[in-house]
Order: sequence, then C-alpha cells, then structure tokens
Amino acid sequence: MKIAWLQDLNPMGATGGAQQNDRAMIIAGFKRGHDIEIVGPGDSPDVLEWADKVVVSNAVGFPIGLFQACPKPYIFFLHDFWPLCRVRLYYPMLTKCKTCFRKPTWIPVMERASLIIWLSRLHRHAWLYACPELRGVPYALVPSAIDPSEFHDLGLPRAGVVAVNAGQAYKGRNQVITWAGAHPGSKLTMVGDCPNPGEFPPNVGFMGNVHPRSINTAYNKFETFLHLPETVMPFDRTVVEALLAGCKIVGNKNIGALSWEEMQSNKEDSSGLLRDSAIRRWLLKAPGQFWNKVEQAT
Repeated sequence: MKIAWLQDLNPMGATGGAQQNDRAMIIAGFKRGHDIEIVGPGDSPDVLEWADKVVVSNAVGFPIGLFQACPKPYIFFLHDFWPLCRVRLYYPMLTKCKTCFRKPTWIPVMERASLIIWLSRLHRHAWLYACPELRGVPYALVPSAIDPSEFHDLGLPRAGVVAVNAGQAYKGRNQVITWAGAHPGSKLTMVGDCPNPGEFPPNVGFMGNVHPRSINTAYNKFETFLHLPETVMPFDRTVVEALLAGCKIVGNKNIGALSWEEMQSNKEDSSGLLRDSAIRRWLLKAPGQFWNKVEQAT
C-alpha cells in the first residue's frame, strides 16, 4: 500500500515524543511492505494523488484546503489536540471549547476521515468533550510505540525524584513547584528545558536535556518519577518509560497512559513482575495494531 504520511517535523530526525512515535510506526509499516512517503509542509501535494491512503499526523503547517480537497481516504493520527486547540498540548477542556471557532472549519473534515487514532481512552474522552460530533467516526486506541527493550532496571543506586519536561506549564510546572515546596526533604531533579529556574524551591536541581538514547540511564538514578500535568495529556510516554526503568510513579488523573488498563496497579504481584511483563507485551503489539487499523480503513 502507498501511504502519504503528513508531518510538520521529519520523524526520522526530530526527537520529540510524537516524532519518536511516528518513526516507530513508519518503520513497522516498511516491514509490512508499505511504500511510505513522508510529506512536510513545503512538499508538493501531488503525492496525495500517488498515495492509496493518507496518514495525517502533526500537520499544523498544512493548509486546511489540502484536507478539504484530499482525493484519497485519510486517517487522523492524533498526538495532541490539534486542530481543535491552537496550543495543542494545553487544551483546557472548558465549556467554551465546545463552541471553539475552529470547529465549523475542521469538524466536517474530521467527520469524513476513514479513521481517527487516539493514544488513550482519556485522549478520546477529552476530544469528545468538545467535539461530540466525532463520536460516530471509526476510531482506534493505540498506545505510543515504545520499544520496551530500551527501558529496564540497571541495578544502580537510586535516590530522589525526577521529572521530565515538567518545567513547561502544560506539563505541570506550577503543580511541580507546589509539590516540591510541600516535600522539602525530597531532592527533585528537573530534566529538560526549564525557564526561570529561580522560581523553584531550593530542593530542586536541573539536569538539562537528555537524549532519548540516554534516558534509561537517567531514570535509573532515581527512585521516583513525578508527573503532574495541569491538563489532559494524550499519553505521555515518559511515564511508561520510567516505570519500565524501575521508578515508582507519582502522577495524577491527567495522564493518558495511566488510563490504560495495562498500566493499572491491580496487575501487579508483590515483585511488580506481572505488571512489568504485561506492559511490555502491550507495547510490543502497538505498531501491529496501528497498521491493522490503517489497512482496514476505507
């Protein structure tokens, strides 16, 4: 099958969570024999004539007219809350969101989609809060494509708490500041960009950015992974990665990954091995589930 894959950033080079997810899905698609062409905002739209199907990933840089006139079946692979919300990952789920000025333009396009793929039950629930019109569109829930073999307990000494990308407001900056202030005896290390570090209590330190290839080692330095996003997060792969790396999780109800049954604590035996094994099997199935749904979409 010939697939046009629309993405703002080249998933074969960028390191963000959405790009890592796309890259894993695209590689799995190649292995299944699909001919996949990655299309950026500046590329020719003629590729849509070539394709059998179109996967619409993060596509903020593409004009609405491209989708309105798309000649082939298209699938929305939603990583956040675009095109509903202009801030994408800071969707507040307010009453006014139900009448967002973007809806009259985008809802007809999304209603014509062959399939919508969400990253979790919570992700879909948040979308349908503002856009109940999409309830009847064929959909699939597929977790982020994480290679579980890359995350494991290294048996290193552990101490303290780590938070990843939590210096950003939508990832829970204010909540993390409050938590750190309420736990002065806990050493908290912030990984990732963190503007205005002076706003954090003195028990907070800063590691800076860590490349995805090195993040398992970073997780292994800490006992606990802290994640307190302010608004609904579609998945947040770092929570799953940290759990597989041996961290305890302190989170809240806004984490899409934790809305999956496979992540629930009732899967756990006294050693945690049953839950760990179930999560690994679940993650390994994700690329196959994605392509099964895309191939079946009409």
